[in-house]
Amino acid sequence: MRSGEQVVAMLPFASVPKLPRQPGGRKGKVRFGIRQSWRRYRPTVLTNQRVLVFDSGRTPGARHLLGAFELGDVTMGVRGVGRFGATTFDLGLPGLGEIPFETGRREIDDVARLEGVLRRRTVS
Repeated sequence: MRSGEQVVAMLPFASVPKLPRQPGGRKGKVRFGIRQSWRRYRPTVLTNQRVLVFDSGRTPGARHLLGAFELGDVTMGVRGVGRFGATTFDLGLPGLGEIPFETGRREIDDVARLEGVLRRRTVS
């Protein structure tokens, strides 16, 4: 983390749904990056300067940093309700486009903080 950077919200159980089936069988599989051909946990941390997205594979324990995005470059789509009370939303990440995220029903406060910070940044 940078000097003066503080954690605002944490989404430890955020996940990204798998990509739709690609033509080409195994050759069409996406194995690297934030959105892959398999559903993956993507723990996400919102700081007062950046949004950090981590790789964790099939378990929510973070392995390494996948991407760090400046707050001014990130946008958030409409929040929705998924299965079993999960919260769904899209994050517009620079160079990657709109990425769908899903969080658990206990992370509603942190998702609201994320939305509030990103909406304030886009308005200013």
